[in-house]
Amino acid sequence: MPTEAENIAARESLDLATHRGRQITTPIVRNSDLILVMERGQLDWIVSSFPESRGRVFMATHWVGGDDIADPFRKSAAFFEQVYEQIEQALAEWSQRLRSR
Repeated sequence: MPTEAENIAARESLDLATHRGRQITTPIVRNSDLILVMERGQLDWIVSSFPESRGRVFMATHWVGGDDIADPFRKSAAFFEQVYEQIEQALAEWSQRLRSR
């Protein structure tokens, strides 16, 4: 994990010590009620590769404009902060809407 992301996680008291990225697989898709992605290309690829995911894959920003969230890798600390704010806002909206169901 980039240092900039580690710094944000530490500041926000997010324990990411055991987090590991992994490739999406058929079992992951089948066992997921909701799949959130950061970029439209990711959404299109998942739905194309796993047609059974249709209707369960959404942009993380679906409720706040639907725009891509840029990958901050190899960008400035300030850019990491902007991306974190976008993710935080988008997921707060998802959380609120899912709780109200």
